[in-house]
Amino acid sequence: MINTKLFLLIGTSLSLISGISSAQCVATQDCATLGYTETSCSGGNGVKCPFGNKWACFKSEAEIKAQFCDKYGYTHTCTGTNQTGGAGNSCNGKYSECACAAGYIWNTSSQTCEAQYAKCVFGALYYADGTCSNDYLVYEKLIGIVIYPKTASESGWVLALKPIKSDIAWSHDFVDIPELPNYTSTPTDIQASCTNTDIITAHGTSYQYPAAWAAKNYTEGGKTWCLPSAGLLHSVLNTLNDSNNLTKFNDVITTIRKAAGNNTATPLGKSSEEYIWSSSEFSHDRAWFFRIENTSGYIDYGNWYPNNQDNKDTEYNSFTIRPVFAF
Repeated sequence: MINTKLFLLIGTSLSLISGISSAQCVATQDCATLGYTETSCSGGNGVKCPFGNKWACFKSEAEIKAQFCDKYGYTHTCTGTNQTGGAGNSCNGKYSECACAAGYIWNTSSQTCEAQYAKCVFGALYYADGTCSNDYLVYEKLIGIVIYPKTASESGWVLALKPIKSDIAWSHDFVDIPELPNYTSTPTDIQASCTNTDIITAHGTSYQYPAAWAAKNYTEGGKTWCLPSAGLLHSVLNTLNDSNNLTKFNDVITTIRKAAGNNTATPLGKSSEEYIWSSSEFSHDRAWFFRIENTSGYIDYGNWYPNNQDNKDTEYNSFTIRPVFAF
């Protein structure tokens, strides 16, 4: 006996499937929706919409390459200002970054060649790779803070983040160094820091001149460190004689300590006052130093408070070494 109920169920199912299929397969005749958007294709290199006069054009090999290269950042011809050609691999004749002329480096943010030390202004953080930033960079080695920017005719100078020695004498020899200029009334050359340090260390041992030797033996970041120069006008330590500069320097130190811990850097004048040795003589038995009085905000250095080395027990036992290097 034929099961009529079964036939009815099968017939119903087929009817439903047919209805679903017809609902899902309604074709559009809108050329734009189908991707036919061009009015014509060069050389007829494309397909015409079957429902109208629009075309879908095929891209040329050059257009495909250009689109691909642009997508992955190969956008520079490297013929711009201070650009000397491409750096690394090219894509369709363009580069992701450019090589720069001497004295310039590629800035990935601005995508231009900028002066190498444009960011190395007073208070900038100086890293071991020779770059400067206003920000603390976790994955770079920070070695100091710029206290004198580089110019066309002069080196820039970077001061250590904290004293490398405390309670150290400038000299145990008490003998004038003839080759070392005595700056009693004339400015000290801004470039004299390392020249002076070399003269001092050539004159005697680390016992005779412990301050200069301590600076010379410091090797942080692979740099050549030395005692900073000091004098009346144009010297490395003189830049900190400006109260605004001193405040800015210590603000930078505070930022570093917050980011990397208090042991990373020490403010200038961490206690009520601080004395920092220089590499400059004041006279045959005296050396210049930089004095910071933190409580009153009064900065004093040079010929007003020279160190009398004959009174070694009271004058220089608390003096510190904050070396510098040139860039």
